[in-house]
Amino acid sequence: MASAEPPTSLGELRQHVLLPLIGNPLFSEAEQLRANHFVHESEDIARLTRWGANVLAEIARRRAEAAGQRRHHTLCATLRRLRPTSFRGHRPRKREPRLTWVPGAFFPDCADRWAGTFDRWATALFQPTHTIPYAQLLRR
Repeated sequence: MASAEPPTSLGELRQHVLLPLIGNPLFSEAEQLRANHFVHESEDIARLTRWGANVLAEIARRRAEAAGQRRHHTLCATLRRLRPTSFRGHRPRKREPRLTWVPGAFFPDCADRWAGTFDRWATALFQPTHTIPYAQLLRR
């Protein structure tokens, strides 16, 4: 990719900068198109030289990142294969809705087990303030 002698003209420099970039699978088509446009619109040789060095550094960074991702995926696949078949893995349980007790209603399951006689009696006799007892409705 890199030649031994530095490019002497602006056209050669443009070709030298774009050579490692165009067709590289590490860069998207949009990135390659923007890079091609930038290189052909730029007339500053020093800027193109710096940009070419930055492109090579970015290629090295993306290759290292891709290699790290491949190692990570390989490790995960290996661990998945080594896991015993009876192990289901960690699945958090769904939270059950919190039980709220409404006066006049029966106690929720857990509270009903420990409710004493007084609790049951108080629950049975409780009436909201704005209701008429059934016995008074029958009298009318």
